[in-house]
Amino acid sequence: MAAFEILLLSDGSSLFRTIAWALESKGYGVAAVSSPEAAIESLAVKNYDLLIARLTLDPQGGMDVIKRARKLNPETRIMVVGGDNQVAFPLDAYRLKIDDYVLMPCSPAELWRRVASCLGSLAARPPQSDSQVRLAAINERVLNKLAIMFHDLRSSLVSTSAALKLLMRGSQGYMDEAATQKIREIYSRVKKIVGVSEEYMVHLLSGNNDVTLGTELLDLKQEIVEPVLDELSEEIQDHGITIENRLDDLPTGTIPVKGSKLFLKSVFRNLLSNGIKHGGDGCTVVINLEDRGDNCCLQVFNNGEPVLEENQPLLFSNSRRVAMGDKGRDQGLGLRLVKDIIKEHGGDIRYEPKHDGSNFVITLPHC
Repeated sequence: MAAFEILLLSDGSSLFRTIAWALESKGYGVAAVSSPEAAIESLAVKNYDLLIARLTLDPQGGMDVIKRARKLNPETRIMVVGGDNQVAFPLDAYRLKIDDYVLMPCSPAELWRRVASCLGSLAARPPQSDSQVRLAAINERVLNKLAIMFHDLRSSLVSTSAALKLLMRGSQGYMDEAATQKIREIYSRVKKIVGVSEEYMVHLLSGNNDVTLGTELLDLKQEIVEPVLDELSEEIQDHGITIENRLDDLPTGTIPVKGSKLFLKSVFRNLLSNGIKHGGDGCTVVINLEDRGDNCCLQVFNNGEPVLEENQPLLFSNSRRVAMGDKGRDQGLGLRLVKDIIKEHGGDIRYEPKHDGSNFVITLPHC
């Protein structure tokens, strides 16, 4: 069993066949593929210690493979190989923290030295079990199917949006002002759903299957709260909801947090939608923030009827129905997923019953 496993993304040239032979002669395990698609498939089913990728005149395919390798296994070392007279180092490679860049031609001794340097900080990794390989392959297929589903949903929504636009232009005859206004509202909401589906689709296609994406520095107010408030503005207006956004009154200009914009927006969207739905027409939703040392606490309060005390532990469980007063309401699985996402971000979420309503508190660590 080779101490280290190397994936070689080559162009099928004799140069790369020589590189593969040279590395194998030194005891490395080498798998050579000739297309970005084959490289991504290999990365999905096996943890490689080193990826060596050839840059061509159109480097995008190779850079896509490098991005996917970083997402699937952050420990994988990356070496980029440039061809003759190719001295330009891609800007994307700097952002992705490439471990080494080799300009060919390069002597075998120098290549071995550079490879050994890249792998020097790694210990030999035990081989993956069959179950690990199967699970990785299943995960990759699931992500691809989800991407296809979001694509199909988006296509249907775009078609619906186009039909609504034709109705607004009078393609089916005269509509009074009330009907026209309602069509405009539906059109606006469909467009926003298209935007949400595109966000998730881009996330899946880029290989971002880590929900935390911990390197993303965000402004909680401007990048999470305000876009979702704008997204739900028609619904807020339709139900006569009063929004008190106390984040506007904070003395600090930004509220820095670290995490995934996509998933944190999903969390806030869920809590705000619940506040609108369960607060009832004409309710008030208050958005507030408290600084508690190492953490910031985002609060979403609505003055609807609070959840009965004995049912509060079910809010973040798999139970779909939670009693509120003497009635039942369908919570779905939204709050359970919200809790999972917040936990992945190093925080927590809790429910605080108030005499005049319900308060959900999200705790996130400061940057």
